[in-house]
Amino acid sequence: MSGAPARSAGRRLTLAKGVRFTCRGCGDCCRDWPVALTPAEVARYRARDWAPLLGPDPGGPGEDVVYEAPAHGGAPGHFLRRRPDGTCLFLDADARCRIHATYGEADKPLTCRLYPFGFVDVEGRDRPACGAAFTCSSVAAGDGAPITQRRRELDLLREELVAVRPPAVRPGPFTFDRRRSYAPADVELVLDLVAAELEDAGRPFPERILAATHFLTLLTSSSLPTLGGETPRKLVASFAAGVRDQARRGLLRAPVRAPPLPERLLLRQLLALAARRDPVTLHGAGELRRAPRRLGNLLSGLAFLAGDGSWRPVARDRRVSVGRVRREAPPIDPASPEADGALTRYFVAHLTARTTLAPWFAVPEVLAGLGLLLRQYPLILLFARGACLARGGARVERDDLAAALRQADWSFGHMPWTRGPIGRVRARLLERVDRALAHVPWAAERPRGAAAAGAAP
Repeated sequence: MSGAPARSAGRRLTLAKGVRFTCRGCGDCCRDWPVALTPAEVARYRARDWAPLLGPDPGGPGEDVVYEAPAHGGAPGHFLRRRPDGTCLFLDADARCRIHATYGEADKPLTCRLYPFGFVDVEGRDRPACGAAFTCSSVAAGDGAPITQRRRELDLLREELVAVRPPAVRPGPFTFDRRRSYAPADVELVLDLVAAELEDAGRPFPERILAATHFLTLLTSSSLPTLGGETPRKLVASFAAGVRDQARRGLLRAPVRAPPLPERLLLRQLLALAARRDPVTLHGAGELRRAPRRLGNLLSGLAFLAGDGSWRPVARDRRVSVGRVRREAPPIDPASPEADGALTRYFVAHLTARTTLAPWFAVPEVLAGLGLLLRQYPLILLFARGACLARGGARVERDDLAAALRQADWSFGHMPWTRGPIGRVRARLLERVDRALAHVPWAAERPRGAAAAGAAP
């Protein structure tokens, strides 16, 4: 991400809590994402002579550094050309940007300067929310500078973004569940109460997320037609306080029964999508190139639905399978300091960044969106164990959890899980937010009778 012009835009953003970022120069964002260009950038880059920097044929024989392809949502757009291996044409051997090195940071595409940050506008809110993608290695590790130190820079980048693309806003009222809709301010109240529960670091994470799911279940069963007005808001706040007190007194219990088959199949689908992500080389590819990948995705998805399936953990060289991870990887304790910190950071950031209210978030029903977010919990635990197994570790460490956050966040919110007839079934499953916790023993522990197979995978 870049610096910004030397002028002040004021305090115009609400920043996600707990997010830290300092660019590591790893170059992963130059390998994993297509770089969309603004019209001004297209004109500037096409007019420039890149031969001294890239050679006589910068994009290949007879090609320039820009290509046109369908953008997200199907509309055509312009992008920086990539090499056959998928890396950006301007990424050098030391994982540095040639545009940055030669012309300065401000000359880089706006897409590059924004990453890993994004903005969410909510109807009725004066200040947009600003969050960050956990696909970024620094954000996932949580080892950078607090983004509060970048407020002015982010304000200015937001201004620059709005100048080329006016912000999209999901109109209210928001569909909360199958029975009712709430005003945006009422939905934000719910998100704030869930975030406050999960960021209370004085209690272990499993206790906090258990209280959060019980609060949402209680709110759903209350059938309140509106949360507007002083009385409903006090009632909802009392739900949260009462559930928290019950959790502290040990009166709440996580689900002990195995989730039903449809719920297990749903989690396998989520797992398969996050584990087998499409390479950036397929961006803008034709049907012939996409056909083998689709067949591979189908076969892989069937393997995950059958209870196995394999993937290569982020930042690891070896593949692992679901079965091997469950049998052989060290178990993970969600209450350990490493897991507690990573999980708290991930969920609080998404809630305070209003990710589930973003126009691009493909699950428009609020409760189902929260159910989807909560199902990231068991996925992160399983992915962390997979990252540990792939490196031959004896225990799950912070780096394994960072790899897991990157893996899980890759596809989060980008699939319309609740659309169509089958989607309505998934919506009913996702609205049972408490069932997310039923998968935790499956993801975090070895099956009964399984023993470690040694440190090396």
